[in-house]
Amino acid sequence: MLVTGASQVVGFVLLLLTVLVLRPALPAQATLVLGALGGIAGGLGLAALYRGLTMGAMGLVSAISGVGGVLIPLAIGSLVWGVVIQPLQLAGVGFALVAVATASGATTRGVSREGLVLALIAAVGFGLWFVFLDRAAEHDQLWALVASRGSASLVVGGTALLRAERSRLGEVAPLVAIAGLLDVAANGMVVLAFTTIPVGIAAALSGTYPLATMILARTVLGEALPRLGLVAVVLAVIGIVLISLGG
Repeated sequence: MLVTGASQVVGFVLLLLTVLVLRPALPAQATLVLGALGGIAGGLGLAALYRGLTMGAMGLVSAISGVGGVLIPLAIGSLVWGVVIQPLQLAGVGFALVAVATASGATTRGVSREGLVLALIAAVGFGLWFVFLDRAAEHDQLWALVASRGSASLVVGGTALLRAERSRLGEVAPLVAIAGLLDVAANGMVVLAFTTIPVGIAAALSGTYPLATMILARTVLGEALPRLGLVAVVLAVIGIVLISLGG
């Protein structure tokens, strides 16, 4: 939790420095409000993801959270904004739902049920982050990111830093700095993608991150998933790819 909270603050400071250098015009109120809502959702999702990753089964936790980050923008885009879901995307949704069901079965075979619940919370948080940031970034991408990271720093970062042993911050400072830099850079790339492709497709493409997590967990940490957990990861990634190709 300490790394999660501190990395949010690091990312916010980097964005503030960018604002000081670029000096953009002040944004509309809607940009700040929507960006802040997205930041709260995304920050809570990230906290749940990091907590879930510490409980083992990193590939499975990241895969399920990635599925939610794809399904929620796709569903809201279809139901609220009238975006037509293509056949391949429907097939991808089917694979994603089966992946969640398979992951639930894996909780009886070496995967923590609490870890699965945290993955689902992360999925909802990430999905809502995509939706809110897409709306917030329509007129001002930089301020949307600033509002998002600012609210996440206040809610998630503040809580984490108050509850954690701050004496340990020096030990993890390099990891915190790297995590904050990479996270805010990835957020920026996603927001830039909103200008050229629909939010559902941007979410689907970025949702392939479980592949990297799974490979790193296997090669660096030597993590081995139970068979059902491995099947769930594969199904989730197939679902994400199909949703992306369908767009």
